[in-house]
Amino acid sequence: MFTSFFEFKVSPSHQTPIFTNPPFEFFPSDDVGSTDELSNDQTTTAPVLEDVSSADVAPGTNEIENPLDTSSSSHPTRVRNPPIRLQDYYCFSTLTSLHEPQCYKEASLDPQWQQAMKEELQALKKTCTWDLVNLLTDKTLVGCKWVYKIKTCSDGSVKRYKARLVAKGFTQEYGVDYKETFTPIACLTTVRSLLAIVVVCKLKLFQMDVKNAFFNGDLEEEVYMEPPLRLTHPPNKVCRLRLALYGLKQSPRAWFAKFSSTITEFGFTSNPHDTALFVHKSAQGMVLLLIYVDDMIITGDDVLGIDELK
Repeated sequence: MFTSFFEFKVSPSHQTPIFTNPPFEFFPSDDVGSTDELSNDQTTTAPVLEDVSSADVAPGTNEIENPLDTSSSSHPTRVRNPPIRLQDYYCFSTLTSLHEPQCYKEASLDPQWQQAMKEELQALKKTCTWDLVNLLTDKTLVGCKWVYKIKTCSDGSVKRYKARLVAKGFTQEYGVDYKETFTPIACLTTVRSLLAIVVVCKLKLFQMDVKNAFFNGDLEEEVYMEPPLRLTHPPNKVCRLRLALYGLKQSPRAWFAKFSSTITEFGFTSNPHDTALFVHKSAQGMVLLLIYVDDMIITGDDVLGIDELK
């Protein structure tokens, strides 16, 4: 390894050295002396920091600013605005969402949910949804549970506390507790066609919702359910359901059968292309009714017939 330009071997074809600059060492060798043996032009001196007197300090300052001083905070002192994302609707809805109990034990500690369960049991008793009987040995027992939901208004305020008793349909046995489960609902094409007729003919459109719709369906099978919590009943008694209950596999079918049989008594006929569309024709005009589970839309040019239907 060479340490200077003069140690670079010159080829025979070049009699003069390639490098004509004065000697300059790339790396100091071991036999190089101390720094005092270097020439004057090669001597390096360390920079000397001059002392700054108090007269050099700017007026109004007590001390010289040290850039390496970390005692003072380097963070800005201005007041920061909250991020805009916190003003988003979804973030606001998440932070202000109301708590809904997930089990009966949790709901039983709140007086508002206790009142909601009491109202639900009173409604079931008023409609004679079940009878308390002894369980037969060859029958299966269907479980039940409470489901809690907070109904809110458009501004987010609490409208009501809703407690609903539902059956555990997954515990039902096919052929014993239920048979057919299919129920017709409105097709999307029918909904679009009906809305197009409303726009073209400039008709009025009404929307209706049936409360506790499944409670109106009659059960053809014998279904036995365990008594719900918070229901006072004699020992060794179970509930034999007379009407359909939310959660049963055949409840939607039973409700539609009850609705279709009732609406035909008012002169409505089911459309052969969509059984969820019912039509009523009279001398005053025509009424169209389309049902989707427990929601329905009504329109037509017979205003008197629509008022009677509502």
